[in-house]
Amino acid sequence: MFSKLGYQGFDSTKKNVEALTNSIENISNMNSVGYKKTQTSFVETLNGEISKKETKSFSQGNLRKTGEVFDLALDGPGFFEVELPSGQRAYTRAGRLRLSNEGELVTDEGYRLIPQTEEESQTLLQKNKGVDNSLGMNIKITSPKLTIPANLSPEIADDGTVSGIDPQSGEKAKIGKINIVVFNNPQGLESLGKGYFLQTSVSGQTLEADANSTKVKQGFLEFSNVDMVSELMNISQLKGLIGAQFKALKAIDKIYEQVHYTISKSA
Repeated sequence: MFSKLGYQGFDSTKKNVEALTNSIENISNMNSVGYKKTQTSFVETLNGEISKKETKSFSQGNLRKTGEVFDLALDGPGFFEVELPSGQRAYTRAGRLRLSNEGELVTDEGYRLIPQTEEESQTLLQKNKGVDNSLGMNIKITSPKLTIPANLSPEIADDGTVSGIDPQSGEKAKIGKINIVVFNNPQGLESLGKGYFLQTSVSGQTLEADANSTKVKQGFLEFSNVDMVSELMNISQLKGLIGAQFKALKAIDKIYEQVHYTISKSA
């Protein structure tokens, strides 16, 4: 009986220690760009075992103005789509970007930002005895690559449209559009750490974000959604619980030792 109690007490303490670790990690990432806090819950399965479940809260973090041209924040739901070195697509809200040597927008880690693939209608022509005859329209799909020429100043609109402004003439030309996606179940995404996530069967396929609900804010960054006061209160409560549980475990161990000693002596 005592060993079972001891096991249950240890299991409860272990869960509280894990929850405490998550709260400490959340606080340590208070100033991390695009960080989403981890929430831990424990669910009892049908066979009586306790299963730990960790989820990310994708609530909006605080937006801070930086004034940097390549700092981008998402105001509303959604993710930037990036390409990992393996070629795999990942998703993030960390919008601290820079230009690569080729002039492409990349993350701090050098992951290429994926622009929206756009379609252009072109008129098909057929030459017939020196006369151009129109055959109708053809759809040309542009390559998913967004390069900003060094001689142009980038301007990024709320819908993610990237334009280049000639500082000499003031003329503006559209360069491309940043791809912003959403998921039906973002909690189903697989975390890679550092604010990057992978699509899973649970998260569902990517969907185009609603431009009315999600705005791209140039010159801003989204920081973590961690609530310091809430996390500190949680840590304080967990420390109290863990301390009490350790005392209870020590008391159980002492009683078990006494019973074992009594049994062995009377044998």
